[in-house]
Amino acid sequence: MSEIVRVQEIVSKLWNLNIASKKSPNLVTIISNVGYNPSFETNGSFKDFVSRLLARRDSYRIRRFSLKLRSLEFDSAKYHLVNECLRNVLNRGVLDLELDINVNEVYKLPFEVFTCKKVVKLKLGSDFVIDNIPKNALLPALKTLFLDKVRFIDKSGGCAFTRLVSACPVLEDLVIYRNNREDWEWSRIVSSKILKKLTIRREDWEDLDGSSYESISFDTPSLEYFEYFDVLRDGYPVVDLKSLVEAKLELPLFMVGDTYDVKNLIKGLENVQILSLGVVDTMQVFCFFEEAVPVFENLFHLSLSTEVDFCWNVLPILLEKSPNLKTLTIQALHYTTNHYGDENTVCDCLEVYSFLSSCHIEVLKITQFKGDIGEMVQIKHILEKLPSLELLEIHGQVKGDDKKLQIMLDLLMFERASSECKVEVKFPVCFASA
Repeated sequence: MSEIVRVQEIVSKLWNLNIASKKSPNLVTIISNVGYNPSFETNGSFKDFVSRLLARRDSYRIRRFSLKLRSLEFDSAKYHLVNECLRNVLNRGVLDLELDINVNEVYKLPFEVFTCKKVVKLKLGSDFVIDNIPKNALLPALKTLFLDKVRFIDKSGGCAFTRLVSACPVLEDLVIYRNNREDWEWSRIVSSKILKKLTIRREDWEDLDGSSYESISFDTPSLEYFEYFDVLRDGYPVVDLKSLVEAKLELPLFMVGDTYDVKNLIKGLENVQILSLGVVDTMQVFCFFEEAVPVFENLFHLSLSTEVDFCWNVLPILLEKSPNLKTLTIQALHYTTNHYGDENTVCDCLEVYSFLSSCHIEVLKITQFKGDIGEMVQIKHILEKLPSLELLEIHGQVKGDDKKLQIMLDLLMFERASSECKVEVKFPVCFASA
């Protein structure tokens, strides 16, 4: 009976709200999504779009606004149209603002972008130059900031990037996409006591100049998620990641003539629980700075981007330093071919997997498996060594039922150090277990 009464109350409120909206034409209307994208626009030019937007005098709010423009579509003399459009949208209390405008350095964002009290999510890209942050800059509701190839060139002294971050008192998620032509004039410090997610991705690795390797610091004690794809730096003076839960790192192999010191960055990962090292180069970095690898007391899931031809020197190091590791995910198994052409040789870097005998991982996932003889030899050694293994999950890239059946039969024949161990093989269109 109580549920029926509750439904009646809801219906009554909706009915009264509908009557009130008819009697009160000044109530605010909320529009969920407004945007301009020339690839899909059929109702005229950008100028026409702005004219229609400014012509609306009724009271309405925009929840999300998206503006996508290419520099060839209008000349710089028309940049005032962009700013008129933005001011109108900001005045209507937009919550989610996305600007994808390929501009030149002549264009300046209106200061209202940095003083908006309502915006919760802001995405800027792709060639903005921010050289001045107003003194009264404040984005009190902004939780997510996405900077896609945005450059900071400070002409007024100080650091424009630092002032922007400081103007966001509740910022939780910061995403920075860069390429090699975007070396900022900045303090090279990401500092925030409240930031929870930080993503830095360098998308262009060619023609790097010396300034690309300058030191960078992370003063982010509340950070829980850290995604860092960048060049190796000369140093990391401050690395405060004490609250870190998950980290994904992708660092290129050393370049001739470079100087770098990654020790502080590696040490700063000490409290991480989920760690992913992308590309084999990143594994080599950890191997090169072995003395800096801390004891990962909280680490329970480790993922490594491995390749057949690259040694696993770092694996014994990481397993020894991860006493509570439960899940290990790798891509390809590593093996060598002897002078007879047999793909069954265990590489010296693995020492016949003897280090696995003291490892307590319970789940091992292999995401790239072709069923070659060399791979089967490695799995045989792994199953014979891991004493606590409960699940070996293999993602097979195999075609043909006969080949799949043979793999399953071979796996059934292997001895297992753990009596609790199950082997699951997942093929693209089917699933099997042994």
